[in-house]
Order: sequence, then C-alpha cells, then structure tokens
Amino acid sequence: MYSGSADKFDRDNAKLLLSAYRPNGADAQDPVFKEALELAQCDPELARWFRGERDFDQMISSKLRLIEPPVVLEAAILAGLRTTSIPRYRFIYWPAIAAALVLGLLLLWQMALNIPPNQDRFIAFHSAALADFKPLPRLDLLGTTLQETQEFIQTKAAPTAPALPLALAVLSTAGCKTFVWEGQPGSLTCFNLPGGQLLHLFVIDKNAFKSQPIPTGFRKIGDWTVKFSESNGMVMMWVSRAPVEKIKQFVW
Repeated sequence: MYSGSADKFDRDNAKLLLSAYRPNGADAQDPVFKEALELAQCDPELARWFRGERDFDQMISSKLRLIEPPVVLEAAILAGLRTTSIPRYRFIYWPAIAAALVLGLLLLWQMALNIPPNQDRFIAFHSAALADFKPLPRLDLLGTTLQETQEFIQTKAAPTAPALPLALAVLSTAGCKTFVWEGQPGSLTCFNLPGGQLLHLFVIDKNAFKSQPIPTGFRKIGDWTVKFSESNGMVMMWVSRAPVEKIKQFVW
C-alpha cells in the first residue's frame, strides 16, 4: 500500500505517462495508465499536477474543436503528395520532418487560443500560482483586514496592487502570502466574497511575462474564472470559482 510520500522516480515516471492521458477519459481502462492513475489517487502532489494537466488539456481540446480547416486543405495536401517524389536512395532527414510537425501543432494551438506567440506564459503562471491549492492555498498570514495583508506583503518585499476597486474595501480577507515565480516576487491576497466563496488576487511584475500582451476579458480555465489586468507595471490575476456575474461586482 502506498505510504503517502511518493518516490521522486516513481512520481516523475507517472507524470511522463499521465502527460499522454487523453482529456476525454478514453484511457481510464487502459492498463498502461493503471499504476500511474493509482499513484495519482494516493499522492497529493501528483494529484494536483494531474488535475492541472487535465484542465489545461480540456481547454485546448475545446478550442481546437472550434477550428474548421478550409475545405480545400485536404485536396491541396493530397495533390502535393502526388507531385512530390523522394528517390529511394536519398536520405530522409526525419528529425527535420518531426520538428516541422511540432511547429505546425504549436501554431495551430496559438490559433485555437486566439493569442499571440509565447503568450502561454500567462497559462504557465496560472498553473504555477494555483499549484498548492488543495483546495485552498497555504497562506502566510490568516484572516486579517485588507490593510494588514498589504502591509504584511510589503514587509516581505513583494508587490501589491497599485490600485483596487472600491468594492473590495468592504470585503474581509482570508489572508495573504508571498512567493517567487521565475525569479520575480509575487503576492496573493484572498478576499471573502458574499456567500462564502473566495476571490484570489495574484500580483506580479509585468516583466515576468517578457513584454507579452496581457489577455483581456474574463476566461474559463478548468473550474476557474480568470481575469488579467495591468496597472503601473504590475499584472493582477483575479481567480475565483464564483459565478462571473458575482466576480464582476468587485473586479474591473
């Protein structure tokens, strides 16, 4: 029986297998994945990683399903194959072909998400920021006022939001924490929404995203509603499981 602390080698191998697990659950009965799935049920860290992977895969799959290739695409590809001949004695450089296929898939992914190249750093930040939610984050300071949380964050040399909607001033806070993502300090403040749900505010320097354009509007990533905004060189990421209508009462 699993003891509760997975061996790193086992966990890494499980991640390698589960990274190929299809988001529609079609592999649930495949014996190839059996041991990795059992380990994910026992290992909290692996379980969090797997949930994040499935949420991300489902989002990408839903976007890809919206893409309709041009009706002439198949005919153009077949025509190209018929007119292209490769002598049997000529060496085929398969790594180059594989690289071209990977590049094509990356471009298709960017088209599906309707975002500029490299803007996946925002998705990477979202995934890293929520990695320790189980389902709530581990906070450095618990249950205080907004002023106390922001003063605590500043004592840790981490950034706070340059400005906040006035509606947030009346909300109590569940607490806050500081963190570092790819060398950049960041902070998290958790607000108590009416009805018992939480609104999480992550703040980090805009330089963390290497000058990539900031996504606009509200979006769904897995079970989360997410919105990015920017003010005075700081990026704010608002995250909540509350209905978007409720979030809009407190977020610009």
